[in-house]
Amino acid sequence: MAHAPANLNPQFAWSRDLAHVNMLKHMKRTTLLIEAALYAELKRRAAAEQRTLTEVVERALRAGLRAPRGRAPRRTIPSYDLGPYLVDPARRGGPGPGDPEDAGR
Repeated sequence: MAHAPANLNPQFAWSRDLAHVNMLKHMKRTTLLIEAALYAELKRRAAAEQRTLTEVVERALRAGLRAPRGRAPRRTIPSYDLGPYLVDPARRGGPGPGDPEDAGR
């Protein structure tokens, strides 16, 4: 039977371990790859607001998630009338014999 060290109350050690497990169950850690300039701006903002970098990033992410998710409005693309075709696109081959385009050859 293993005994706890004399100066450590076993009941306290158990509750401390339980609290640690509960805390880890609710926290998630992740790695983000952030552009250096953006990271520097986040650090500056955190320092200016006397907040942690985690708080600033979480707040920015939450604001982004609250933003409307609708699609961007469709934009019309200008179209131009280029006139009639110079060559009939229905004809897959080149000009046939006797066509005016073949006269210069």
